[in-house]
Amino acid sequence: MELLGPARGIVMRGNGAVTVGASIEEAVVMAWYLEDAARVELAILGTGLEGREFTPEEVADRATTAERIIERMWDWLTADDPE
Repeated sequence: MELLGPARGIVMRGNGAVTVGASIEEAVVMAWYLEDAARVELAILGTGLEGREFTPEEVADRATTAERIIERMWDWLTADDPE
């Protein structure tokens, strides 16, 4: 937990990633967002162009759980799941 600090996830060299949340649903959603962010970054790197980094203010604005974002994403991830 010391390395994780206030973050919601950490990528471990050679061992994948770990995400955490206030609930299992939130931890799973964070894992999905982390994987999606990695996919986007890999696609950008593949273009050979330089990507744009978010400012600390932009990062703070995007790091939100407002407006039921976790619940809505969980609903999308589990849609049509019979269990």
